[in-house]
Amino acid sequence: MISDFNRDEAENFWITKNLDFMQWERYCNLRTLLLSAPAGHGTTEVCSHFINVAKGKDFQADGPVLYFFCSSATKAQRSTSLTHTLLHQVVHCSNTGKSNSIAVAFLSSLVHGHFRRRSPDFRENDPQETILKKVLDAPDNELIEALAEALKKAGIRKLSIMVDGLWEGVANWFVQFIMDAEPQMKALLTSRPNSLSNTHDGILCIEYDKERQRLHIRHPLV
Repeated sequence: MISDFNRDEAENFWITKNLDFMQWERYCNLRTLLLSAPAGHGTTEVCSHFINVAKGKDFQADGPVLYFFCSSATKAQRSTSLTHTLLHQVVHCSNTGKSNSIAVAFLSSLVHGHFRRRSPDFRENDPQETILKKVLDAPDNELIEALAEALKKAGIRKLSIMVDGLWEGVANWFVQFIMDAEPQMKALLTSRPNSLSNTHDGILCIEYDKERQRLHIRHPLV
């Protein structure tokens, strides 16, 4: 069970008193916020809080909410669980007529990825279930790219994405997907320290304890 997030507790001030967080929370045009901290410093709680906030709004006005807690999946299945869960949520919030085309866009992207890699896994006499399993067994980057294609096919104009616990290796791919996606998005992502190999323009990043170490000082707006 995830504890409630209390923004007035001193242990959460590294988030709630940060200028980037206050701007992200207040303004819709700041699309993506990444919180980076060791386990036990409130990132899961704040992510859960804003999932509930987003889901409580008028979906017609603010769009659907996609969310995932990476701790809910085993290490071996994290990428598959992440993309499949978000894909299911995309399909669920789309009209019935688009469900098949969204799934086709996702699978087609994965098939093209296999052909680009010249994967030797496919055999002429494989049953359909085996072929589908092999198609879905793709590298992290191809799963994220396929999810992006599904989202484009869904034609969603506005949405919220909340993902807690992005891990090293997939974090950069997921952030790039966020930046390249067509809908207008408000996103909250959390990760452990050093999960991103580089900082992406347009993404606000808050790392636990950096201000105290004087490694990342933000000056107040005048």
